Amino acid sequence: MTQAWTMPEYSVRESKRARQVIIKISSSMGLEVVVPVRFSRSEIPAILWTKARWIEKTLAQTRPVKELKRPKSITFGLLDENWKAEYSPAQTQQVGLFEKAGNVLLLTGPVEDPVAVAETLNRWVQKRAKEVLVPWLGRLSSELSLPFSRVSVRRQRTKWGSCSAEKSISLNRNLLFLPLPLARYVLVHELCHGRRLDHSKKFWSLLETFEPNSRQTAAKVREAADSVPRWAQV
Repeated sequence: MTQAWTMPEYSVRESKRARQVIIKISSSMGLEVVVPVRFSRSEIPAILWTKARWIEKTLAQTRPVKELKRPKSITFGLLDENWKAEYSPAQTQQVGLFEKAGNVLLLTGPVEDPVAVAETLNRWVQKRAKEVLVPWLGRLSSELSLPFSRVSVRRQRTKWGSCSAEKSISLNRNLLFLPLPLARYVLVHELCHGRRLDHSKKFWSLLETFEPNSRQTAAKVREAADSVPRWAQV
């Protein structure tokens, strides 16, 4: 990053919970700096400068909220499910979501707001993903004799999954949007990291025993980000 970098506009929010400065970037808020109470705001520019490369890259990848649209349908490739979304405006503060017969999702409340709709849908996706991915990882672990210690499911911005040195695996909830073979590859990939944390030849050799043509599949997984709808990336 050079001195030519122009610092983007940012908002500052004080938080009683914050113990240090936290930099957040989102479609709805843009660049937001969360600081502890009574933190000197004159120090913020210098802190942002140290994260300039990350800020520039992340802002470029984060499209504005105005591009958000309410989905008419939701397709989970992993589950071979297709849900139809219906909207019913109501004078409530939050968007409600109800599953109806025939794979219909009814969303009620301030449904004219695409951000509020996206937030509600993402909570639903999170719940579905945890119900599906956690037991599936357990079954694969037993089937392939590849143990792990813990598993979490969350929204990961740049990764489909990760594994720590303690064999703690984190899975991206948006795996639900991938075809089953690609999602399975991600889970097996992370389980193999329980034995080898690197991406050495030995790692790929191990992975190949469970996922033939794994390098080709890895390339398909990288390209599969396009299958995740815009609202699920907020």
